[in-house]
Amino acid sequence: MTWLAGGIGLIACGVVGVLRLAVLGTPGTITGLTLLADALWAVAVLTLAVGKDRESSVVARGALGVAACAAVALWPAFSTVMGLIAAPDGPEEAGAWRVWWYASAIVPVILGLIAAAMVARTRTVPLPWNWAPLCALGVQCVLWAVPQVIGTASPTTLLEAPGIASGFGTLGFLTSTLGLGILAVVLGNRSRAGTVPIFRSEPRA
Repeated sequence: MTWLAGGIGLIACGVVGVLRLAVLGTPGTITGLTLLADALWAVAVLTLAVGKDRESSVVARGALGVAACAAVALWPAFSTVMGLIAAPDGPEEAGAWRVWWYASAIVPVILGLIAAAMVARTRTVPLPWNWAPLCALGVQCVLWAVPQVIGTASPTTLLEAPGIASGFGTLGFLTSTLGLGILAVVLGNRSRAGTVPIFRSEPRA
């Protein structure tokens, strides 16, 4: 049941994220939808990480796995709030803001790598789907890097087609929300139907 709830939350997060594209030019609405998407993401990831018991937790409630998932869950909301209250007001703050920009690009990847690795290692999620979070993270990293490479090799390309970066970013966002959400719902439904062994315990020595 928790996989269904978490999956639905991820799908809802993806839908809200897509809706933001329809309200470009209205900052207040965009901010509201961004905070809503962040809240849905946080609830969904925490639901999947904690579960109703150890067997329904995608990280088997391991301390490192739960901590990493909690950080992954809460980081987008933290980043959004920081962007709202700590935007640079002048050149003297530009340096600190640049440091924050780099941190906001690197820290989520590190946290996501730890969380995804714990999902893969724990194997509460059946093979080969336990590798899905790592694959989704890899896809996101590639989709983020491609526009950077294009911008470095041919800056005019991004200037002439500014939608390239946003398009790749949206695709990466949907990979980790709609993609993983649909997978969680499917596995959750199969678990309820008893067609696949969703929960696997590690053999004890």
